[in-house]
Amino acid sequence: MKILDLVFHVESMGANVENAGGRAANMAVKETRTELRIDLASDVLFDFDSAALLPKARQTLEAAARVVRSRAHGRVRILGYTDAKGSAAYNAVLSQRRARSVKNWFVEKDGLRSIRFETDGFGARDPVAPNTKPDGSDNPNGRRKNRRVEILIAK
Repeated sequence: MKILDLVFHVESMGANVENAGGRAANMAVKETRTELRIDLASDVLFDFDSAALLPKARQTLEAAARVVRSRAHGRVRILGYTDAKGSAAYNAVLSQRRARSVKNWFVEKDGLRSIRFETDGFGARDPVAPNTKPDGSDNPNGRRKNRRVEILIAK
């Protein structure tokens, strides 16, 4: 299934798809030969420096759960990430707690008990955007993009 096909598949499952680039309401879905990846923006899921899921996260998590339910046939990895603020040790723990919060929501609130989830936290490793600008000043937009949860579904 190509990304365009997947976007329409996600749309048919009830997600609010904004464009054919794989972006749904605060969720991006990408597919390769070996896996399906769902990227969730952390600012929709959590307050800054928190692993408690926000009430507004429900719609995004429900859309992600529909994809997981329809596509997971084996293990599903949930990976948490933070921005570069704070120590590496603190961010590793926070990112792990965030990944666990998403897993717990899938199992407890959406009933995905038959899925084998694994969680891991990577802190500020593997940023998708720069945390600082070229002049060394803070880059709030880049830090926001780095605070995320990724769901990897093995094919």
